[in-house]
Amino acid sequence: MTTMFIRKIFTIFIALLLSVTAWADWDPQATYTGSDGQEITKWDDVEGEAPLRIHFEANVSNLEVGASFEWRIRNQLTGTNLTRYDSSFDHEFTEAGDNVVVLYLRQDNELVDSTSIKVSITESHLEMPNAFSPNDDGFNDKYGAKGVNDSSSTGRYKSIVDFHAYIFNRHGQKLYEWHDVAGWWDGTYKGHPVKDGVYFVYVKARGADGRRYEIRRDVNLIREHNILEGGSTATP
Repeated sequence: MTTMFIRKIFTIFIALLLSVTAWADWDPQATYTGSDGQEITKWDDVEGEAPLRIHFEANVSNLEVGASFEWRIRNQLTGTNLTRYDSSFDHEFTEAGDNVVVLYLRQDNELVDSTSIKVSITESHLEMPNAFSPNDDGFNDKYGAKGVNDSSSTGRYKSIVDFHAYIFNRHGQKLYEWHDVAGWWDGTYKGHPVKDGVYFVYVKARGADGRRYEIRRDVNLIREHNILEGGSTATP
C-alpha cells in the first residue's frame, strides 16, 4: 500500500515537473520604434502614439509534446479582443487607451504560466499653425501640423490615424495636399516658391480615440525675401 502511494506521488511529481520544464526556455519580446526613431526591444510596459506597430515574439524553445501557447490582446477602453497562436506576429495599435497583451503557456490544455505587458496609447491631439517662413533658415520652414517643425514643441500632434490636408490660395485654387500627419507644405507651387501672403488650409482628420477634426484657417506665409537665387516667384 505504501509502495503504491509513493509511486502515485512520484508520478504526479514527474508530471508537474515536465509541465513546468516544457516552458523552461521562453523569453517573450516586443519590438517597436520609439518617438526618437530608435528601435526598442523589451518585455515591459509601452507608452506611445497611434498608429503604433509592435512585433511580438514568443521566443519559446524546447517545446514538449502537448505544449502550446496563446496570445491575447484586449483594449481596456473599447473591449476589443484579439487572439493569436503564432510564435511571432505584428500588431498595429490604432485605438487610444490601455491594451493588455498576455502570453499564456499551457501543457496538455492546463495553464502552466502567463506573462503580460500593457501598451498605452495616448489620446489624440491636432493643431495647425497660422504662419510659417519657408526661407531655408532652419526655423519654421515647413507648414504642417504643430510638431512638424519641432517634435518637442507644445501642442505637438498625437495619435492621429487618418489625415488629409489641403492648401488653397486666395482665389480658391488648390496648391498642395498631403495625407500624412507628419507631412508638410514647403510654400511652393509646381516647383516654384509662391508669393508672401495669406493662404488657406483645410484639414480633415481622425484620432485614435475616435475624435474627428475639421480645421479651416488662414496661413500667413512670410519670407525674408521673395526672389530665390536662380529662380522666380510663382503667382498661382
